[in-house]
Amino acid sequence: MKFLKVFLLIFVLNQLRCNAQTTDIPLLSPAQAQSDVSFFEKLFFSTHVDLALVTDTSLLRFRIDTLRSGLDDSISATELYRRLTPVFSSVRDIHCSLSLPAESNDYLQAGNLYLPLYVFCSNRELFIKGDFFDSCMVGGRIISINDVQSDSIFDILMLHSASEGENIHSREKIAEYHFPSVYPLYFNVDSVNTILIEYNGDTLNNFLPGVDPKLSLYSDYFENGFDEQKHPYQFGFTDDKTIAYIRIESFMGGNPGEYRYFLKNAFLHINRLEPVALILDLRHNGGGFADYGKFLTRFLMKERYTYVHNLVSRSSKIAQREIIRQTPFQPEIVRLLQYTFGNKAMRGLWNKKEGLIDTTYEKQVKPFRSGKVYSGFLVVMFDGMSASTTGLVCNTLRKRPNTLFTGLPAGCTVSGTFGQPTEFELPNSGIIGYISILRFNQDTNPSVLTPIMPDVELPESASDLIFETDSQLNSVLKLIREKIREK
Repeated sequence: MKFLKVFLLIFVLNQLRCNAQTTDIPLLSPAQAQSDVSFFEKLFFSTHVDLALVTDTSLLRFRIDTLRSGLDDSISATELYRRLTPVFSSVRDIHCSLSLPAESNDYLQAGNLYLPLYVFCSNRELFIKGDFFDSCMVGGRIISINDVQSDSIFDILMLHSASEGENIHSREKIAEYHFPSVYPLYFNVDSVNTILIEYNGDTLNNFLPGVDPKLSLYSDYFENGFDEQKHPYQFGFTDDKTIAYIRIESFMGGNPGEYRYFLKNAFLHINRLEPVALILDLRHNGGGFADYGKFLTRFLMKERYTYVHNLVSRSSKIAQREIIRQTPFQPEIVRLLQYTFGNKAMRGLWNKKEGLIDTTYEKQVKPFRSGKVYSGFLVVMFDGMSASTTGLVCNTLRKRPNTLFTGLPAGCTVSGTFGQPTEFELPNSGIIGYISILRFNQDTNPSVLTPIMPDVELPESASDLIFETDSQLNSVLKLIREKIREK
């Protein structure tokens, strides 16, 4: 299972990274554009492990046919990407994404301007998160950019933001990642741009220059503008040692030895000091390796439990070709590696007949011995970007007594999660994307798209950007201390 943020970041970099020279990109002929749409159609209908769960397949066919019939003239890859995005957006799978790489982006290659701005999305509103020149007021609510209302901008961002089902909290977080690369493909960027904001009750104009992201002065900002933490794992106590805190930003960071060492020592200290409560912070954790999540749950569950009930994969020759295409190894080596060392579901991808759904059942998990397991009050924090492996962890902990979930509806569902997002490329335009070829089911019930809900919903606050605070965490600490006083 791959880390969701990793491929979101790769997507944005693919759309922006290139040399600082302008290049003319030839247009696609109608036949080439139609061929790409047909490839997209065949890929999703033959490869996605459960397409009927995440979209209305009849409506998707209709949209594809409508798009294909309208491709009767030469077209740029950028324009094809714009037309394909509304079709793709009907697939409600957070692991599926679509991107326009730099070499196919005629707008970028022509040296046109981008807006060096990052935004924060909440309740269908956009806020200033930061900009290259520090010329905009952080935390200000955007009313318009160059007279384009924020509602119109938000609607475009939503076309590029998938989720498990209709989870607006997930889609808003993903929209934040997409904003720098998507905005200029739909809206005008001037040499100097006017951003009308509302800040502390006042309406103000902020002015932000447009820039060429291919220039070395700006390229690092577009490539490294995400405020990821330097340390994927954090552990500590409150001053009075009554509350412990574990932050896992990713189930993919570091190396297995580092991760296991961190958890073993963290729970060693927790069980020695016996705090009243433990906060497990999984916000913005887009997932990673399924085994990382399972290792964590073994410190928190007292009885044997189901982590994954079964894995489902769908055999597809087109998926095999895409996996082979994106690797430097020879095809025979790729097959050997995944057939020999991959999980059972991935091995089934290579030895089952075309279109066959293969199910692999998993054993129950045995917790660590009682002296290593924390059985006290646990508060789990998650949000719309808590997905993939994080969903497996949260669903497991839902069976745990003395546990409270806080935050926002998670980017994962109560029945399990898709996994192993596999990259694909449309052959003529070079448009790239990801598609789910595995599903991790955590119970025997039919799969659903109902998100994991918090017991206590804690909205994100734009004021945190201004004051550099964490209102959600502060609310959790306040809640725990109130429970302590009530005892």
